[in-house]
Amino acid sequence: MMSCVATITGPGDGIARVESMLDEMAREHRLDADPVADMHVALDEVLSNIFRYGFADGLPHRVEVRLSVGPAMLKAEVEDDCAPFDPLALPPPDLSGTLEERPIGGLGVFFVRKLMSAVRYVREGARNRLVLEKWLSESDGRANGTA
Repeated sequence: MMSCVATITGPGDGIARVESMLDEMAREHRLDADPVADMHVALDEVLSNIFRYGFADGLPHRVEVRLSVGPAMLKAEVEDDCAPFDPLALPPPDLSGTLEERPIGGLGVFFVRKLMSAVRYVREGARNRLVLEKWLSESDGRANGTA
């Protein structure tokens, strides 16, 4: 399994660096575009939320993103030292009604969960850890009983 890590201390170029890292990994391993695009969307949402809410306290923070690819799976592990927050504990958004009737926000984590094959959160010591996994093909998930 090949992996690479990016350490980010502020919003600046953090998302762009992770995107470049993912694109390079996808090129090196000749990954199909669809799972890579799904991972891009998920990472953009997760990192944007960390920068928007986790960094809102004005304190210095450190975010580590580890990307890895194996024969059947693309994986991202995102760790931060922000306040404890389990995005998977959020209730699913109310999708009833028109767009105008629904409150703004709350769809990002919903979309991340829909795009990924598996999403896990754990608080380890003083760090939030979110793991995003995407099967590289539909048959990979079915063969392993997770699709």
